[in-house]
Amino acid sequence: MQRSCGTEISGNRGRIDELTESQRAGILSAVEAGESMGSIASRFGCTRRCIYKTIERWNTHHPIGSLPQSGQPKKLTRRLLLRIARQHPRIEYMHI
Repeated sequence: MQRSCGTEISGNRGRIDELTESQRAGILSAVEAGESMGSIASRFGCTRRCIYKTIERWNTHHPIGSLPQSGQPKKLTRRLLLRIARQHPRIEYMHI
């Protein structure tokens, strides 16, 4: 998705993209100031659910930054290698 001429870069944030630390801090300060969720969501260009989840994350973990993600599981583990070796005891190493 390309940015239209004259629009803010932050307005082009995709649905999956994360909020920046400054946006999260702004959301939290607006909530503490008593601003409505709808006005906060329209100001930051996100949904009300995003606002609620930001508040929930702050109350649970107190981070402004992103939490570490789980990532993709390892494809080759020690356990898998042992299972293959037990199933095929005569398997040989190929020299290339």
